[in-house]
Amino acid sequence: MINIFNQKSKYEDYKLYIFIIYTLWLISIFLFFSFSEFIKAGSLESGVKLGNDSYFYLREAENIIEGQASIMDYKSKFGYIIFLIPFLYFEIPLISIVFFQIFLTAIAAFCLYKISSKYFCKLSGIICLALFLFYFPLQIRNFYILTEMLFIDISIILIYLFTYFKRAYLPLIFLLIVALISIRPNGILFLFSILISLLIFLFKYKKYLYFSVSLFILMILVFPLMNLLNSYLADLNLINSLNTRGIIWGWSFEHNQICENTGVPCLEIEFINNNYQSNIIDILRFILVNFNEFFKIFLLKAFWLMLRARPYYSDMHNYYILFFDIIFYMGLIYGLIKRPKNNFSVNVILFFIFFSICLAGLTFADWSGRFSLYFLPLIMIFSSYGVLIFTKKILNIRNKT
Repeated sequence: MINIFNQKSKYEDYKLYIFIIYTLWLISIFLFFSFSEFIKAGSLESGVKLGNDSYFYLREAENIIEGQASIMDYKSKFGYIIFLIPFLYFEIPLISIVFFQIFLTAIAAFCLYKISSKYFCKLSGIICLALFLFYFPLQIRNFYILTEMLFIDISIILIYLFTYFKRAYLPLIFLLIVALISIRPNGILFLFSILISLLIFLFKYKKYLYFSVSLFILMILVFPLMNLLNSYLADLNLINSLNTRGIIWGWSFEHNQICENTGVPCLEIEFINNNYQSNIIDILRFILVNFNEFFKIFLLKAFWLMLRARPYYSDMHNYYILFFDIIFYMGLIYGLIKRPKNNFSVNVILFFIFFSICLAGLTFADWSGRFSLYFLPLIMIFSSYGVLIFTKKILNIRNKT
């Protein structure tokens, strides 16, 4: 009787923690909405924040509604444009998109709680929930008319479905994968992560027939996938953009100033370029010819992606980011060591993070650090357990003294 009562009491405590975290999160959302004009570059217009890409998405959605453009013209982002069309067609205020994104974020946050709870323990899930909902650079994205939060929330829900997999989830899983690929170009990284994780899973558990069939299907899909990837690479123009975009897009470390549209070179390194084209084969040839220079730049881009601090930010801004970097990455190391082994959903997460870092290394670290936000909530799943263990050890040391 006592054990049952204690278990019920703990369950009630967790429900209370979740309620308190969600309540405080909603209060913080309301406070930002009410006082955004006092935050530098954070003021809202009619409850929303419009970035440079926002005007592009809204304009193209309007063009499609008016019949002046085709949805097929936007192969890598048509999913987000489709998402916007009902709001514009029925003249629903843009703030409704913010409300929808906040609602979806609330669902994604609970999914993170459940994922971390299954990988580790419920208290780890509580910490993961809090890290996600109270990390301001992430939550502010709910107010943007941009692809970030929709992509992040859907990716978290997808990982939840893999973690608590049932065959009934397959249609929804397929739909979410298509949504991720259509919302942002890097959504295809999820597809690659899932395919590789599936092969590992089948081989590990000696499902050799299924493994062989899956491998055969994957080999058939290689050429369509390469064509799709080449179409994305043509838009990115990786080789020619190395010097024009730099390590961080638009910033020159050599000159310590903005380089975009200023006449200042973003990267003063000479590469051997034998008229290579923006396709997979030519990019691999280019990397081999310029391996030393390219590898050095690759590591610098990956470093700035993960660091998230920027040389043009204020000291306070960078201190804030670095404080959370310590929490995320120190906890991540321990969480990865203690992670569930040979777990399909864990492998999908790790491959997606790895591919995302590689993509930034091949392209650039973005101006605002938002590219790392796509996988940062997935890092929080493992960080939460590290934070829990470190906190317990600190409390034990204090109790002993």
